[in-house]
Amino acid sequence: MVPNNIIPMSRKELSQVSVVARLAKRTMAQADAAKKLRLGLRQTQRKLRAYRKRGARSLVHQLRGRPSNHQLSAGLKDRALEIIKDRYPDFGPTFAAEKLAENHGLVIHHETLRLLLIERGLWQVHGGPITAHCWRERKDCRGEMVQADGSLHRWFEGRGPACTLLAFIDDATSALVWLAFVSGESTAALMTATWGYLEREGRPLSLYVDRGGVFRVNIHNTEEDKLTQYARALKELEIELIHARSPQAKGRVERVFGTLQDRLVKELRLAGISTIVEANRFAQEVYLPKHNGKFSVVPKSATDLHRSLTGYDLSRIFCVREARTVRNDFTIQYHQRLFQLAPRQPTILRPGDAVLVSEGLDGTIVVGIRTVDLRFHEIAERPPRPARERVSTLRVPWKPPAAHPWRRRVLVRHDVSIVRT
Repeated sequence: MVPNNIIPMSRKELSQVSVVARLAKRTMAQADAAKKLRLGLRQTQRKLRAYRKRGARSLVHQLRGRPSNHQLSAGLKDRALEIIKDRYPDFGPTFAAEKLAENHGLVIHHETLRLLLIERGLWQVHGGPITAHCWRERKDCRGEMVQADGSLHRWFEGRGPACTLLAFIDDATSALVWLAFVSGESTAALMTATWGYLEREGRPLSLYVDRGGVFRVNIHNTEEDKLTQYARALKELEIELIHARSPQAKGRVERVFGTLQDRLVKELRLAGISTIVEANRFAQEVYLPKHNGKFSVVPKSATDLHRSLTGYDLSRIFCVREARTVRNDFTIQYHQRLFQLAPRQPTILRPGDAVLVSEGLDGTIVVGIRTVDLRFHEIAERPPRPARERVSTLRVPWKPPAAHPWRRRVLVRHDVSIVRT
């Protein structure tokens, strides 16, 4: 409690006391005082009149210690807190303020709501040590580089099993260009998600990913000449694959997962979504436009560097492709399956030739050699070898002739000399 004889003043107000006091004693001109106070002449005159009536207390701001004229009413605060406790108990202040305005018509600034939640003990101030990293400037154009990654999380909370969210974010604009919920971060899942992104936006110049096994061969690949199926597909599409060496290097996509694990999880909860199919439809049609409208930025250049897909058959590129050898019976084996090549082919084919077996994302099998597709059909087992006819012949033992050395009887006489002593 401040005593009545003590006037709490700010540093600025305290510096005005000596100037206004000289004005009251007529030892300083009003124009000079106005310059020193950095006020207009009329405002300086009003301060002088108030000082003559109430002294130095008149220089203190009249609203100090009084409630603001623009503060929220107690009823509005209580109503907002009841809604947050009931429907948005784990929402952050910013997200909760958006939902109050969007679903309940209560417009409260997020910083005001933050202070209110902290005051009522419903929100804790987050803080911790900050690690410094070298900052990398954004790319200039949209489509110049896209960062891609996956996050395994309980996106449906207790309503469904944990799954992985694949996210593609443009480096120049921080806009999410594609989201896909999948059961796991497999080659087929990444190919399917990339296919959807390319059909919507086109081919970017580069894709920035981590060093996971789907993107890079990490064992026995010192020359880095071995490619994964996903890397091979991007090479055919003329998309450069860049591997980050740390999570901080691809910070944009890492940070966006923090936002998605907060906002998207709660959006799915409010929409009552608990399956991957429904979540993918909601993410593309509802959440993406809302997220990009709030978090995306304007790039330095208006040029979009995404390229057309004309001339590229994605169904033949996004596949698993492996080499196999033609056997003598013109069969090939692929993952415990047998395929019989037809007798008539559009190109010359010999046993021992290496062919490529391509398995599409829909399970379609294509066998080709030298860019030519071969005719074949699947069989249950290898055809039996034709049995050879055995001709029984009477074998007559061979006898050497009489003049043969084996038949000669050579008598060797050994002379023995006896020496008597």
